[in-house]
Amino acid sequence: MDVRQQYGAACGRLRSGSARLARSVLYLVCGFPVGLLWLICCVVLLGLGLATALFLVGIPLIAAVLLSGIPLGVVERARLRMFTGTVVPSPHAPVSGRRPRAWLRQRSTESATWWELAYAVAHCALSICDLVLVTGSLTLSLALLTAPLLRRFTPDGQVRMAVFQAYSDAQAFVLVLCGTVLLALTYLTLTRYAAARARLATRVLTKRHSAAGADQDERIGHLVRSRARILDAYDAERRRIERDLHDGAQQRLTGLVMTLGLARLELAGGDSAARELVDKAAEEARTTLQELRELVHGIYPATLTDRGLSAALVELAEDAVLPVETDVALAERPPEAVEAATYFVACEAMANVTKHSAATEGRLSLRRTGTGLVLEVHDNGVGGADAESGTGLLGLADRVAVFGGTVHLSSPAGGPTLLHVEIPCGS
Repeated sequence: MDVRQQYGAACGRLRSGSARLARSVLYLVCGFPVGLLWLICCVVLLGLGLATALFLVGIPLIAAVLLSGIPLGVVERARLRMFTGTVVPSPHAPVSGRRPRAWLRQRSTESATWWELAYAVAHCALSICDLVLVTGSLTLSLALLTAPLLRRFTPDGQVRMAVFQAYSDAQAFVLVLCGTVLLALTYLTLTRYAAARARLATRVLTKRHSAAGADQDERIGHLVRSRARILDAYDAERRRIERDLHDGAQQRLTGLVMTLGLARLELAGGDSAARELVDKAAEEARTTLQELRELVHGIYPATLTDRGLSAALVELAEDAVLPVETDVALAERPPEAVEAATYFVACEAMANVTKHSAATEGRLSLRRTGTGLVLEVHDNGVGGADAESGTGLLGLADRVAVFGGTVHLSSPAGGPTLLHVEIPCGS
């Protein structure tokens, strides 16, 4: 970078700093007339309201004073937008109804209205401090910078400013250096103080209505409970389908296989073509029965219902196509819904290991920590799993989120992959 470029960059930084200082000074100074005008209006309205309260004429004036923080909040949010360059949203909810009574009723019950009133009172005091800080620091800084010029206009050639004095040109030059340092400190102080004031005003003037927040929390809680009920109904339906298939279609297929076996015995010395067809039908029936058993097991395994989560996970690991080490030990069974969710999360995770990881071995562990379950599925595959690239891992996270659980995936390129699932449970 040559000298010309360095000079241009320095000028750009100087202009940026000057604009920031000017914006901070303007924000702090303009707050005083806003606060003063609000204070005068409130004093006049409150005085008239108290004087005429016995005649009921002053009640609207007193109400106007109590709601006077609303227009001041509008002005302050506009000033914040000019200072920060970003839109500051209003904390007030839309009014349901066009009548003035509806507006008054809703605004008087919003906590944002009273936060704005409290801010207005505090702003009146703070705006005086802002004005004194800005005018005092800038006046002293500029006075020190112009000390040699001021010395020319004094009768005795002496300059006295606060604790600073100059009786000669050399001392005036020292005051110029002090003014330069003070101006730099003023820049840092005013810009940071203005930013802090803006953050405080933004926080106070954007506080949401408490009733609206409570309604929102209630809606969120209702959605969570509704999702939990849907999941329970879904699991109950899966169990019903499993029972129907086990007690109905599976038993009929078993009877069909036995009937075909008897038919084959009857045709042992008969037509070879008929015997071949019966053998083929019996083989198809056995294959269908095996597929149905696997389907029933996948829907809701009987082991999970009869022997619990530990036995079901051990059986899942034994049925895997690759060696899977298990570390599963629970002193007591968790709630049925948590048990089912944990099992199907483990099933989905093992299916991902089998289909996508190219792993040669895996590990499945389950332990109890306090009031929660921790499930971990580890494999030595190629890694690179991404939750955003498919719906499988997102489905696991959604199922676990119903119970307030979390899913963490560690799968760097080249492996290994670790799926860590935590599910709270009440028992």
